[in-house]
Amino acid sequence: MARPKKPIDAEQVRKLARLSASHAEIGAVLGCSADTLERRFAAAIKEGRESGKMSLRRKQFKLAMEGNVTMLIWLGKQYLDQRDKQTHEHSGPDGKPIETKSSRDLSDEQLDARIKSLMAKGSE
Repeated sequence: MARPKKPIDAEQVRKLARLSASHAEIGAVLGCSADTLERRFAAAIKEGRESGKMSLRRKQFKLAMEGNVTMLIWLGKQYLDQRDKQTHEHSGPDGKPIETKSSRDLSDEQLDARIKSLMAKGSE
């Protein structure tokens, strides 16, 4: 004979999930296992978590619209695909192009010496 189901308030589960509580945390508060919650209250947990995300998003937008520059920048990056632009340019002496030698221009001995030099630098 199966054990009787422990009475668990679905609204309590939903409220805790809204706070982003884990299955284990909700189970600890309500005195049941995470497995029980997953089996019996998956929909309530999903609904609570989505509701919590919406509340958080609403607050973020409110702060942004009140002029919180940090929140405006963050939301712009998340929703408008805005990015901090970083460019790097490298040049040789006096702004001229960097001169490089192709490995095709080096003898076998020069290549071996260059490889040994790079390996020595890598192990420092």
